[in-house]
Amino acid sequence: MFTKVHEDELTVLGGTYPLSDLVSWVPRGSTGYQSSNCYLLSEGDQHLLVDSGLAIHGQQVLDGLAELLGEGGGVSVFFTRPEMDCVSNLEPIARRFDIQRLFTGGVINPFDAFDDVGLLALRGRREQIDGTRTTEGDAVERAMSIEIAPGRVLAVQSPLLRLLPTFWGWDEKTGTIFTSDTFTHGVMDRPDGYRFIDDTVDDRTTVEQVAAHISAKYEWLPRATKHPLRDWLSATFAELEPETIAPSRGSVIRGRSSVRRHLDLMLAALADAV
Repeated sequence: MFTKVHEDELTVLGGTYPLSDLVSWVPRGSTGYQSSNCYLLSEGDQHLLVDSGLAIHGQQVLDGLAELLGEGGGVSVFFTRPEMDCVSNLEPIARRFDIQRLFTGGVINPFDAFDDVGLLALRGRREQIDGTRTTEGDAVERAMSIEIAPGRVLAVQSPLLRLLPTFWGWDEKTGTIFTSDTFTHGVMDRPDGYRFIDDTVDDRTTVEQVAAHISAKYEWLPRATKHPLRDWLSATFAELEPETIAPSRGSVIRGRSSVRRHLDLMLAALADAV
């Protein structure tokens, strides 16, 4: 299962899952469905996969990649987080396709989750995207990038809003910001529903819904001082002016008006009064 987000340059892959109290990253009492997302950035015959989706959608991801890359085709992989909803399908992807480069960050090794010794061959292709310390001693490099192909670069940064080591990506060519486990509040009514929030849908998302979803993931957030987070988000979106928000789960938010609305909802959800 895949859907074109921006012509042949950006595709979202993955499946959907039902919401219930068994899903730890949504508010209690949640109903409906969400999509688990991984994204293929393509430039000619060069491809970068952002995350790999949930294991339950492994076959859908593999079949989608086979159609887009060709069976056994080459692809690089970038993990936004070292969590299982991002890295679960690394092993089956490595068996079926040629992983050319693997970009990870933080101190957690994604290979630790797998038993296949065949993955040991990938260790030499792994590139640590946060390997340089700043002068202040911060372990996270603030200016990072991944070359997808000559002239096409994914800029990478570590967001202020995170739990484990987390990285956002920015693809200037498609105007897409990849927000990992933030902006994950989009819910569908049915498993085969429209996986976008854009100007073609009646978007009734509320500040309360956004706040509930983000607090379910970041349990510390209601007790935190949130104005630095709001300032950072405002500055980031003002600088980049994204046309698409691409989270690792939930609806893809597409179109400047929808992006602006959901940024405003997020800023309101992060206000100290919420």
